[in-house]
Amino acid sequence: MTKISMFDKFAIGKIQIKNRLVSSSIFERVANNGHISSAIIEYYRHLAEGGVGLVITGMEAISEGAVNGPAMIKTTYDGYIEDLKKLVDIMHANDTKIFVQLQHTGYKTAWQQGCDTFGPSPYKVTEACTYHEATAEELEKLVHDFGQAALRCQQAGCDGVEIHAVHGYLLNTFLSPYFNHRTDEYGGSIANRARLLLAVYDEVRKQVGKDFCVGVKFPCSDLVTPSITPEETVWACQELEKRGIDMIEVSAGIDRNGGPSSFAPFARTGKKEGKFSEGAELIASHVHVPVLSVGGYRSPQFIEDILNTTHITAISLGRPLISEPNLINRWHTDPTAARCISCNGCFTTPNIVSCVLNKKQS
Repeated sequence: MTKISMFDKFAIGKIQIKNRLVSSSIFERVANNGHISSAIIEYYRHLAEGGVGLVITGMEAISEGAVNGPAMIKTTYDGYIEDLKKLVDIMHANDTKIFVQLQHTGYKTAWQQGCDTFGPSPYKVTEACTYHEATAEELEKLVHDFGQAALRCQQAGCDGVEIHAVHGYLLNTFLSPYFNHRTDEYGGSIANRARLLLAVYDEVRKQVGKDFCVGVKFPCSDLVTPSITPEETVWACQELEKRGIDMIEVSAGIDRNGGPSSFAPFARTGKKEGKFSEGAELIASHVHVPVLSVGGYRSPQFIEDILNTTHITAISLGRPLISEPNLINRWHTDPTAARCISCNGCFTTPNIVSCVLNKKQS
């Protein structure tokens, strides 16, 4: 059997990705009042020039009320398609594919600025704000907005979109029994809790057609109790596959307050790579579409071991590419591990997300 290299091509739907190394979504934090800024374009230019095969953008809001603040890109502003096309052209000039990650931030919206204040169930975020249980009309609009956002991405020339359904944002909170306490058709069983995600996918597919790539970022665990179960994750991903999903990226973590069960502290603890590889492998072994695994990958040897000993198709990298945008090019000749130490300092820097190690050396 031929050994798989991380530099081997693979397919998502009908598109070819030049290697099995993906830039996972990182929230850039520098949209210009919701608009794609020049800093964002330059950020992705460096990633494309650095050799990554696929870039998944930072989360972008499907509607005016879906944002968590003015630093998050909105897919709804006049000129969005034209601005996004500039980014697409840069990616394609470097033989890099681009997916836009579509998002409603749920309990994390900028409620102070009048954004949406609904979720699966009532939830008090501060003394001043309690989110209400989403109505049928609100969910119908949400589904419509996801479809229209995907259509705009297609019109800009993107290679695909990724529906974000993890990390405590709206679709994840519907999936998880930790937040979802509904007693109607959206609560209770996994079939009910996944109903909204499946409706969103169906609408996106309806708008973009069968040949445009549609992926999902999906949880293998919520890292809280109660959590979505392994059996439920398999069921939901198989349902998405039946409907035609092209790719599943697997992560974990739902806690909205940055506590010990949220994604970031969990991912930076210890030296173990592939924090969620077991969950990704469980899903990958039960579906036939490409499964991407994210979470703490740092060394080529470990990455290639995962690619050769599991059903996982490709590896997503986040913080290592913030630290070293040229990392993929470097690995062609220098296979030493990424220098990222998982300190999460990149998320505390002013302006655009960036590595504190770079600042210390400058």
